[in-house]
Amino acid sequence: MSRPATLRTWIAFVAGAGLIAGVIVMVRADAAAGRPVFGPATIAVTGALAVLAVTIGLASLPGRRRSREAAATIGRAALPEHRRLTEAADETRGAWFHVVRPAVVLTAAAVAGLAGRALLVPDSYGRFGYYRGDAVREAMSAAAPSHQGVAICAGCHPSEAARHAKDMHGGIECESCHGAGADHLAAVSRGPLPAGEAHVFVPETRESCLWCHRRLAARPSAFPQIDPAEHYGLLGVSDAATPCMKCHDPHEPLFLDRPLREARLHPVIQQCRDCHGMPPAPDAPRPDDHPVVFECRYCHSEVAADAARRDHAAVGCRLCHQIHRESDTAVRIVMHRDPRFCLLCHGASPFRGPGSPPLVEWPAHRDRMGDGLQSVKCIDCHLDRIHLRTPDLRRAAAGGAP
Repeated sequence: MSRPATLRTWIAFVAGAGLIAGVIVMVRADAAAGRPVFGPATIAVTGALAVLAVTIGLASLPGRRRSREAAATIGRAALPEHRRLTEAADETRGAWFHVVRPAVVLTAAAVAGLAGRALLVPDSYGRFGYYRGDAVREAMSAAAPSHQGVAICAGCHPSEAARHAKDMHGGIECESCHGAGADHLAAVSRGPLPAGEAHVFVPETRESCLWCHRRLAARPSAFPQIDPAEHYGLLGVSDAATPCMKCHDPHEPLFLDRPLREARLHPVIQQCRDCHGMPPAPDAPRPDDHPVVFECRYCHSEVAADAARRDHAAVGCRLCHQIHRESDTAVRIVMHRDPRFCLLCHGASPFRGPGSPPLVEWPAHRDRMGDGLQSVKCIDCHLDRIHLRTPDLRRAAAGGAP
């Protein structure tokens, strides 16, 4: 009897080892994919079968069986021969059936469970994760999307879309400021909208702009930011509730005369505020081991020196020449030529009072200069109030750093 028992033991242990290896492979496959490639049910059933196989192997060990038989022999010595043989056979069958019968029942239950799972679990289960994959598509089609996208907005508002695409806000979706357009589109499709029923958000206060442009220490210095009190004070705006839209058109906030992507590429410009919470004083000594900070005057020394003597000396280069960061090493430098940009500071308005920069009425100011000046820009006459004129600027820029 020892030979069959040994063979049965090895078969059980090999099967158990194979099933354990299978559990490990399935667990790792599910973890790597991030979804149920095999699924927890399959892994659990395989693990249960591995435990049963190992249990059968342990129960079939010849040494354990001989020990049990030896212990039982002492108690059977006084019994008749035929009874001893009968009890020994019954004990052997009983010990084996105590292991085999539960194993058979559990195996049958596992097979039935796997068969039921194959029939009841949808095919799309586990396609994306531990849920039915078709639920994603059903959720997408269950409700119409709220956001429509720039292309839909441009279909009815081509002028605004064209101005928006070329200016500094070109990379911002329309619905970032106006909210989801589904209700607006549905209302428009039913006919002309009554006054005040646009079904879309129309920014009318300065807070709509300050959501992005309020000065915060956490924002990079290259991002346009203002302190409302300081900004309004510089422009002579007495009413703090005056909305930004009185001067800035949100669709083209800086009135670029050409698309931003056509602006000149320039090495990245840094400022003290990129590292310092509070900018140091202009005359503060710089430590010998201080990192190099790129400034406009390094390459445009003659222009910077000349600008320091002009009327706009306190303005600074980057107030007029805004930058748009393209990467860690490059920016777009904007050279403003549209008169509306100059009028952001110099345009006469009812809400501006004492402390304002010099103001002009536009286009009346241009018209008083004479006929044929419809294409004339402010810098054609007033560049000498800012810095050297264009031919001198190009020559100075070629001169290099001091």
